[in-house]
Amino acid sequence: MTRRLQLALPIALWLGAAAAQEARPAFITILPAEGSAPVHIAPAQVVRVARAEGQTIIDTAAWVQQRTVEPVDAVARRLEAAGQRLLPFTDLGGGRIWLAADRIVLVREAHDRHAAGAGAAIVMVGLRFGTDVAVRESVAEVMAMLGR
Repeated sequence: MTRRLQLALPIALWLGAAAAQEARPAFITILPAEGSAPVHIAPAQVVRVARAEGQTIIDTAAWVQQRTVEPVDAVARRLEAAGQRLLPFTDLGGGRIWLAADRIVLVREAHDRHAAGAGAAIVMVGLRFGTDVAVRESVAEVMAMLGR
């Protein structure tokens, strides 16, 4: 490889990565409820996507919770496509819960205050109610997912 190509290759790779980052949307549109106007949410600021009281809830880094009629997995897929790294876990009711990997602060064994069936408690920044999320997965399973 010539010296010119050796210099050009890293620059081309960097430009390609920068273009891919720019292609990701700064906001995605969420439908809060039937007949309500859409809201716009920054994917990088999402902490958790889960199900509560028959609706999908989205917790944000601003400690604001947005509800939507859209399915949990559909919202999570859109957030991931926009660049947010979400990890799928199982909540204590057996449903899917998605947590932002970069908002996880601490992982520990679930305590007595958590409901039966909790394997790990995940402390997160930005939860609207509480500071941690209990999941069925063990601490080792959570750590393995974080390592991917």
